[in-house]
Amino acid sequence: MYKLTEEGHEYLKNGLPEKVLLKTIDPEKALKEVSALPKSQIAIGWARKNGWVVVENNVVKVTDLGRDMIRKKTDVENALDKINNKKEIDEEYVKLLLRRNLIFESKEKKEKKKRESFIKRIFKGKKKEEKIVSTEIAQLTPDLILSGEWKNRVFKSYDINAPAPKLNPGKIQPYVQFIEDLKERLIGLGFQEMRGGYVQSSFWNCDALFIPQDHPAKGLHDIFYMKKPKVGVLPNDDLVSKVKATHEGGWITESAGWGGDWSSEESKKLVMRSHTTAISARTLVEHGDKPGKYFIIDRNFRPDQIDASHLMEFDQCEGIVIGENLTLRHLLGFLQDIGETIGAKEVKFKPGFFPYTEPSVEGFIKHPKLGWIEVFAAGMFRPEMLRPLGIEKSQVLAWGIGIGRLAMHKLGISDIRMLYSDNLGWLRKTPLVI
Repeated sequence: MYKLTEEGHEYLKNGLPEKVLLKTIDPEKALKEVSALPKSQIAIGWARKNGWVVVENNVVKVTDLGRDMIRKKTDVENALDKINNKKEIDEEYVKLLLRRNLIFESKEKKEKKKRESFIKRIFKGKKKEEKIVSTEIAQLTPDLILSGEWKNRVFKSYDINAPAPKLNPGKIQPYVQFIEDLKERLIGLGFQEMRGGYVQSSFWNCDALFIPQDHPAKGLHDIFYMKKPKVGVLPNDDLVSKVKATHEGGWITESAGWGGDWSSEESKKLVMRSHTTAISARTLVEHGDKPGKYFIIDRNFRPDQIDASHLMEFDQCEGIVIGENLTLRHLLGFLQDIGETIGAKEVKFKPGFFPYTEPSVEGFIKHPKLGWIEVFAAGMFRPEMLRPLGIEKSQVLAWGIGIGRLAMHKLGISDIRMLYSDNLGWLRKTPLVI
């Protein structure tokens, strides 16, 4: 039998130090202030081990898992309560409570072990058929049933309130599962998946999209440029000459273009893809005016300031629909359906500007904690982009979706960095089906 130590009684009465810590610092507090609290070292150690808090820049912050645990009774607290009421607990928690010096083994338990050891020594030399049979059995075996011996045995009582071992089955990582689910939905709507490399020439990443070569988005603070190799190869001369003519004077698009001299050397520079629209441009050249629906969900790279909703590496869901007589109304319908698919009850749009679409819109969904966050950038590709790529008759609807931000809404998290977290507590509590 086990009993509570003096410290165990204190924790049962006043709460575990790690639980008291959560209530004290929620949502965050300076590490220096936290260190001054009673039992701070014990509290911080167990809270970090459980994934309830993180320490960043000398600040102790409560995680989403920790915030949930403030209102719940932990397994350790339940175990202390059972010990206090002279009930049995799982061996896993016995070892944990002994390690934390919250319980001790009573003399009655030690004496019982001595008696059992004495009995074993007495019957050590007996033959197998003479060995002592336990008076209680915990489970039936085929031998007991076939021999009928079970009729003469006493069954061990079963405590339905005893803690059962936690099972953590293998499953797909939640964010990967979200992406795969969205892919299946788009394929089910008749979309074909596009593919393309992370490294693209500035021609495909910018010039083919009618982004001027002196556009602010092409500065070192918005695009990662390759060092080795620095330049790549441009596509065929016919396509390059059309893009050049459109930039400099509008070509046959009834546009004035951007003016100035278009530089092929600037266009050859290799960059880490800053958006998947570069792959859309390649797809339009390949498939031409034929009707079709295409999508890609893949990684992009921008030197953004990392925070709760921004990363330097991020996933984007790019979609294009090619066809005649398409309008902005069709585009908004697609975006509304995608928002509803991931459970966003509130979706709104406002006019936007992008060099390669007109009209353009920005789409927002309402996050329960962060409020309105931008997830859609969409519009209809401009003639200045379409004509050089060989699209003569059709209109093209296009959108780029911040898939990570959609996943934040679906998974109920408020920090995009959690999507790539190795926090076992969060990974285990996230449902198998989202």
